[in-house]
Amino acid sequence: MKIGLLLSPKIEANDPIVPAIIELLIENKQTVIVADWQSNSLVTNLNGVERCNPEQMPEKVDALFSIGGDGTFLSASHLMAKSRKPVLGIHLGGLGFLADVSVDNYRERLIDFLNGKYSVEERQGLTARTYFKDSIQESFAFNDFVIDKGRISTMIKIRTYINEEYLNTYRADGLIIATPTGSTAYSLSAGGPIISPELNVLVICPICPHSLSVRPVVISADQVVRIDCTDLSDDVSLISDGHNRIALGAAQKIEIHKAEFPLRIVRFSGDSFFHTLRTKLNWGRDVRGN
Repeated sequence: MKIGLLLSPKIEANDPIVPAIIELLIENKQTVIVADWQSNSLVTNLNGVERCNPEQMPEKVDALFSIGGDGTFLSASHLMAKSRKPVLGIHLGGLGFLADVSVDNYRERLIDFLNGKYSVEERQGLTARTYFKDSIQESFAFNDFVIDKGRISTMIKIRTYINEEYLNTYRADGLIIATPTGSTAYSLSAGGPIISPELNVLVICPICPHSLSVRPVVISADQVVRIDCTDLSDDVSLISDGHNRIALGAAQKIEIHKAEFPLRIVRFSGDSFFHTLRTKLNWGRDVRGN
């Protein structure tokens, strides 16, 4: 099997975790291919591995391991989603909801993976089409799309439709359209609900709305969210998963809908969304002290 590794650029060059993972894979007769990106000094010092441009990963590997935090996992999801090849997350970051394998159990989990003792969970993504006068830009998000006001100090007005039916003109600092997976990311910080990932829904969550009556709305993922961009300035942009940014000053509209291809995530026995919530959010524990 050919295993790809996508490493967080924040991993220190002397961190032992990456060489240990590579050694384990090579001992089990796996071919290891490391994504050479962001001039990561760690990558250049690794032995016994092949290297390739990240965009080549989908065609070169059978599975991709994300080593880092949720940001690295999102980068891996963008690379692999259309290939339908699985992504396994090894978590080295802070809070993090996406990667279940940790530095404490990675050896056991990787051996299980190599022995076929895992399942693949499909998570829905989002596709956005941004329409300009003479072109259309298409982008993908695994967590969320955000209409971001940028440097503007005042609120923006975001005229929003569901399946061509007018929903609301949000007067707010921005608007989040999130998947169930993304419901534990920016949307959660903005007051949105936590949504179980197997549900076929999206959440529309305003950022600091001017009216207290405006609340997050959960809709079917089979519906299309349309944003009228005609009154938005050049400072306003569409951001996918906190990375890619499209300026909306010249845009006419945005259409956001469920992606045609799901992301395939490696899961192991005992993993569950609710266990992750309890662990990460300290539910069920008395953390008040004495």
